[in-house]
Amino acid sequence: MPNFQVKDLERLDGKYDKVVCLDVLIPYPQNKANGMVAHLASLAKKRLLLSFGPKTIYCDLLKRVGELFPGPSKATRAYLHSKADVERALWKVGWKIRREGLITTQFYFAKLVEAVPM
Repeated sequence: MPNFQVKDLERLDGKYDKVVCLDVLIPYPQNKANGMVAHLASLAKKRLLLSFGPKTIYCDLLKRVGELFPGPSKATRAYLHSKADVERALWKVGWKIRREGLITTQFYFAKLVEAVPM
């Protein structure tokens, strides 16, 4: 039976066969995202599935247009990350990207990577 727990991700410890984190890098600038990637990889034994806002010209433009509209979402900082930066962060801790994909809807874009130990 699966065991589900809710905890502060930065304080989570232990070892898990698979770790799945969707959009967890959004609130982190790249220097802190590197640490989160390392932390997530340290929790996974076999596989890490990770999605993040891709740093592309198109996504950056959409983000900037969205900031023009009023509302509480302006207080939230959403950081975009390049695949190369995420790949480098994984590489530093002995992981590599095995597969990747792009999740898209009308106003949502996310890069999804599957990483495994080298």
